[in-house]
Amino acid sequence: MIQIKEIVAYSHHGETRSLPLKLGAVNIISGESKAGKSAVLKIIDYCFGASLCDVPEGKVRRNVAWFGLLLQTSSGQAFIARQVPLGEAKSSEAVYTLVGADITIPNGDMLRQTTNVEGLRSQLASWTGISSYRHTPPDGQTRDHLVASIRHAVALCLQSQNEIAQQKWLFHGANDRDKAQSIKDTLPYFLGAVSDEYLSQQSELKAVKAEIRQIERRNKEAANIRGEGTTRADTLLSEAKAVGLSSVSDLISWAEKVAALTAIQSTPLSLSLAEGNDATEFNRLTGIRNQLLKQQSNLLGTLERARAFEGTTKSYAIEADEHIARLNAVSVFDPNCSDHSCPLCLQELPSESVAPSIAQIKQSAAHLGQGRGAVDATTPKIDFAIAEVETELASIRQQLGHNRELLSAVKKSNERLQLASDADTRRALILGRISLYLENIPAAINVSVQDERLQALKIRETDLEMLLSNEAMQERLESCLSNVNRNVSAFAGKVKLEYSDSPLRLDTKNLTIVADTLERPVPMSQMGSGENHVGYHIVAHLALHDWFARRKRPVPSFLIFDQLSQAHFSPDSDAKAPKEKVDADRLAVKGLYGLIFDVTNALNGGLQVLITDHPYFDDDQRFKDAVVERWIDGKKLVPDAWATATK
Repeated sequence: MIQIKEIVAYSHHGETRSLPLKLGAVNIISGESKAGKSAVLKIIDYCFGASLCDVPEGKVRRNVAWFGLLLQTSSGQAFIARQVPLGEAKSSEAVYTLVGADITIPNGDMLRQTTNVEGLRSQLASWTGISSYRHTPPDGQTRDHLVASIRHAVALCLQSQNEIAQQKWLFHGANDRDKAQSIKDTLPYFLGAVSDEYLSQQSELKAVKAEIRQIERRNKEAANIRGEGTTRADTLLSEAKAVGLSSVSDLISWAEKVAALTAIQSTPLSLSLAEGNDATEFNRLTGIRNQLLKQQSNLLGTLERARAFEGTTKSYAIEADEHIARLNAVSVFDPNCSDHSCPLCLQELPSESVAPSIAQIKQSAAHLGQGRGAVDATTPKIDFAIAEVETELASIRQQLGHNRELLSAVKKSNERLQLASDADTRRALILGRISLYLENIPAAINVSVQDERLQALKIRETDLEMLLSNEAMQERLESCLSNVNRNVSAFAGKVKLEYSDSPLRLDTKNLTIVADTLERPVPMSQMGSGENHVGYHIVAHLALHDWFARRKRPVPSFLIFDQLSQAHFSPDSDAKAPKEKVDADRLAVKGLYGLIFDVTNALNGGLQVLITDHPYFDDDQRFKDAVVERWIDGKKLVPDAWATATK
């Protein structure tokens, strides 16, 4: 929680202007124009880390050296002050902060730079409870990653004079496209659709992916030792079989191949072994290759015929669609006409006429439609058959590649050994190469444990990706919004806004309110009337902050409305008509104030509202009790006396 206990302005000569506020309650500053009411929101925005000082040029800006805020946080108090830009500058990096349990407002001569704007934002985010949520744009978008900050949270708390009556969007700063996008990206986090558990799961997923990559890298290194495709073990076994040292199958696992090579290595070399079986192994592999080539040829023929048939059916479908479209012109004929009428003049045709009748055209269209339906039914089967043939063809090609590598290995073995005429010498050479291979395999290489860990990690990765998927987050967001929307509808009904009898919802994609009428969805921009626009801005922000407060979300626990009554009427005057004379505008504005009071009181200190406005309702005790200052008869935010003091 973070609320504003006091607003402070410091002159260039040490004077201080303090504006105390009530925590967890409605605070109203009522007064005349040009007293500085609208500057209050801009001062708070500037002290909350705005990039630019938006305080209007004039006495408030020229005659003030520092703006300060005394904040109430969950753990105590914090005082922040930011220097007003000097000269033509639009911003200042000079920021002073002080943290304590119970802070006394410092004098102006104590203010100095203790941090910069980025440091201020970090501290404010920490006091508010904003965690390191990182929004990742969807695949295919070039936007950078976005980390939630206090600036994104404050956008949900401020409604300036120009924004509160805006008909197209709801939030502070949303007229800027980049700021609007950042609100859309971070709103799910502030609503609670993205929880702290989500953030920890994000970290866990990152760690899981890193470990998966590490294990896969180690397994790849082990695979490089074993070899891939036709492995080094395959090559050695083929050479061993070529000289009669082995007869194991090609289809055994790598571990079994290593065991076979180990057995060959440990078998004493017999001088009586028969001369090598080079030709036998080569012939066997050649026979397998011939069979594979024949299968490949058959599959290619089948694939060619299937694709030709597919092309024919598609051509027929196109032609049939064109004919059906032409024949369907019969649908424009008068349904009361006889089927034996002429299609052109609708006159009854003689029985012996050779011109086609409407009935014959309908019959032809129906016949073509039946043929077209048969084509539609056949097409998926053709596609499936082609896919099966292509899959089988890919498998044959893979087997041919493996066979080719084995043949090459035997051929190379023969070339290397052709100078070794003695069979025992050839066997000894192969045995030496087998020994060298086995010696280079790490003694502890056993990837079974790593494979089990890898499988478990991939299962966890899948689970986390499902939990963190856009679909899962969208489901949680819709759950949050359904609760917010319920209050939007309830609050709008209390103040009798137009379209409040229809279901209302917050449109997070367009940052507006939409009424789902029986005819069509009606966005706020089409609701008409400035009263509706102001009303829906207030209703939407109250509903959101009711949700933020009850769910203890990391959003500053205050709302600031500037010129709430601007769409209704000018300020009251004490000398005006009797109190009994209450017009519709007065009732509407009092209704908005009443709603703000009711929502704020129901949250038991969880929300602070600050309103700067013209009217003063002296017949409403709640309103009068909430007024913290009236800026009339020369009383202003910045005293006039400061003008000469700063010259």
